[in-house]
Amino acid sequence: MTFDLITALVVAGAFTAGALVYQRTAPPEGATTALSRGERLAVALGAAATVIVIGGYLGSGFRGVEHAADTQSAGAVKSAPGR
Repeated sequence: MTFDLITALVVAGAFTAGALVYQRTAPPEGATTALSRGERLAVALGAAATVIVIGGYLGSGFRGVEHAADTQSAGAVKSAPGR
Protein backbone atom coordinates (compact mmCIF):
# COMPACT_ATOMS: atom_id res chain seq x y z
CA MET A 1 0.00 0.00 0.00
CA THR A 2 1.42 3.32 -1.00
CA PHE A 3 0.83 6.78 0.31
CA ASP A 4 -0.85 8.79 -2.40
CA LEU A 5 -2.77 11.98 -2.93
CA ILE A 6 -6.18 10.42 -2.24
CA THR A 7 -4.97 9.20 1.16
CA ALA A 8 -3.65 12.64 2.04
CA LEU A 9 -6.94 14.28 1.02
CA VAL A 10 -9.01 11.79 3.00
CA VAL A 11 -6.91 12.29 6.13
CA ALA A 12 -7.01 16.07 5.77
CA GLY A 13 -10.76 15.91 5.28
CA ALA A 14 -11.14 13.72 8.36
CA PHE A 15 -9.13 16.13 10.52
CA THR A 16 -11.09 19.07 9.17
CA ALA A 17 -14.46 17.40 9.71
CA GLY A 18 -13.51 16.36 13.24
CA ALA A 19 -12.33 19.86 14.14
CA LEU A 20 -15.41 21.52 12.68
CA VAL A 21 -17.81 19.15 14.44
CA TYR A 22 -15.97 19.64 17.74
CA GLN A 23 -16.15 23.43 17.42
CA ARG A 24 -19.77 23.51 16.23
CA THR A 25 -20.97 21.37 19.14
CA ALA A 26 -19.53 23.79 21.69
CA PRO A 27 -22.20 25.12 24.04
CA PRO A 28 -23.32 28.70 23.48
CA GLU A 29 -22.84 31.29 26.20
CA GLY A 30 -25.35 30.86 29.01
CA ALA A 31 -26.58 27.43 27.92
CA THR A 32 -28.03 25.37 30.74
CA THR A 33 -27.56 22.01 29.03
CA ALA A 34 -24.82 21.08 26.60
CA LEU A 35 -22.66 18.19 25.52
CA SER A 36 -19.72 17.44 27.77
CA ARG A 37 -16.18 17.62 26.42
CA GLY A 38 -16.04 13.82 26.12
CA GLU A 39 -19.34 13.67 24.25
CA ARG A 40 -18.17 16.37 21.86
CA LEU A 41 -14.96 14.44 21.28
CA ALA A 42 -16.87 11.22 20.60
CA VAL A 43 -19.11 12.96 18.04
CA ALA A 44 -16.06 14.53 16.37
CA LEU A 45 -14.27 11.18 16.18
CA GLY A 46 -17.38 9.61 14.67
CA ALA A 47 -17.49 12.31 12.01
CA ALA A 48 -13.81 11.80 11.22
CA ALA A 49 -14.29 8.02 10.96
CA THR A 50 -17.24 8.57 8.62
CA VAL A 51 -15.11 10.74 6.35
CA ILE A 52 -12.39 8.07 6.31
CA VAL A 53 -14.81 5.27 5.44
CA ILE A 54 -16.55 7.23 2.67
CA GLY A 55 -13.24 8.53 1.34
CA GLY A 56 -11.78 5.04 1.35
CA TYR A 57 -14.64 3.72 -0.73
CA LEU A 58 -14.51 6.65 -3.15
CA GLY A 59 -10.72 6.56 -3.39
CA SER A 60 -10.35 2.86 -4.14
CA GLY A 61 -13.69 2.29 -5.83
CA PHE A 62 -16.50 -0.03 -4.95
CA ARG A 63 -15.71 -3.71 -5.26
CA GLY A 64 -18.57 -6.08 -5.79
CA VAL A 65 -18.94 -9.42 -4.13
CA GLU A 66 -17.78 -12.19 -6.42
CA HIS A 67 -19.69 -15.46 -6.42
CA ALA A 68 -18.22 -18.72 -7.64
CA ALA A 69 -20.05 -20.14 -10.63
CA ASP A 70 -21.40 -23.25 -8.92
CA THR A 71 -24.10 -25.13 -10.80
CA GLN A 72 -25.41 -26.86 -7.67
CA SER A 73 -27.20 -25.06 -4.92
CA ALA A 74 -25.91 -25.20 -1.36
CA GLY A 75 -28.69 -27.55 -0.32
CA ALA A 76 -28.27 -30.04 -3.16
CA VAL A 77 -27.15 -33.54 -2.25
CA LYS A 78 -25.13 -35.61 -4.68
CA SER A 79 -26.61 -39.02 -5.29
CA ALA A 80 -24.46 -42.14 -5.24
CA PRO A 81 -23.84 -43.85 -8.60
CA GLY A 82 -25.72 -47.00 -7.44
CA ARG A 83 -28.97 -45.20 -6.68
